[in-house]
Amino acid sequence: MNISRECIYCLARQAVEISEEVTDKSELQEEIIKCALKELSNLDFNKTSPEIAYKMHQHAKRLTGIDDPYKEMKDDFNKTATDIYNRIRHEKWIEKSDDPFDLSCRLAIAGNIIDFSVGLDLDVSDIIKSVEDSLTHTLFGSGSTALKRASKTAQNILYIADNSGEIIFDKFLLSQLPKDKVTYVVKGSPIVNDATMHDAITSGVIDMVKVIDNGHGAQGTILKDCSPEFREAFEAADLIISKGQANFETLSHRQDKDIFYLLRAKCKSVASALGCVKMDYVLTNSLNLSV
Repeated sequence: MNISRECIYCLARQAVEISEEVTDKSELQEEIIKCALKELSNLDFNKTSPEIAYKMHQHAKRLTGIDDPYKEMKDDFNKTATDIYNRIRHEKWIEKSDDPFDLSCRLAIAGNIIDFSVGLDLDVSDIIKSVEDSLTHTLFGSGSTALKRASKTAQNILYIADNSGEIIFDKFLLSQLPKDKVTYVVKGSPIVNDATMHDAITSGVIDMVKVIDNGHGAQGTILKDCSPEFREAFEAADLIISKGQANFETLSHRQDKDIFYLLRAKCKSVASALGCVKMDYVLTNSLNLSV
């Protein structure tokens, strides 16, 4: 999915937010913003939004020397998500459900509300509302039955993670998949609140399935920049589960692969590309896309 005009507003906002997150020195903030705006002034509309955002974040890291400015926030959201996860487990939502696989998909999608890059000022109540609404909201796209069917016949499942906090809710869906056939993928280095190996370890995901990183530190999955090991795993997979907007933005051109996208459509551009309504709960297959 190539960058759209609407993405420019979002990227400019992110530039300001990045500068404020990494430093409280106004001169550095201004320099970070100027570098970001320079990127935007020269952007290629054939690129994806995560490719432009990556360059902006790299400028901020270079100017400040801070590699993971969102670490404390990520840890906080992992803890918050774990509290909600434990409550759901204690109340036996999955065991009591008429369709445990469908509910697990819904909870995994609900966790995608935890996204620092779309300008959502989240608190615990927003996450709880996303979880509660997921129980009855119509899933846009192929639906969970198609994913369940595909997961039963797949021999090699690649599950591409999105954000910290959200990674906790992925555990519901991972528990419904053939875990010996699943490889879970995190980022190779920090960017915004995307999940890294640190999150996979502290969340316990690493105790459930095999976990690898993609060898890169951009939002989404920019295949040409990922490690050879990850690209080999990607091509070998006969089923790919892709979480979040950035992964959709960077992978939607790969209609030769069987990819299921699970996300909340949190911006107009992504919703338009999918053909859904903003904030919809999406579970759709690459074969149904016309991006």
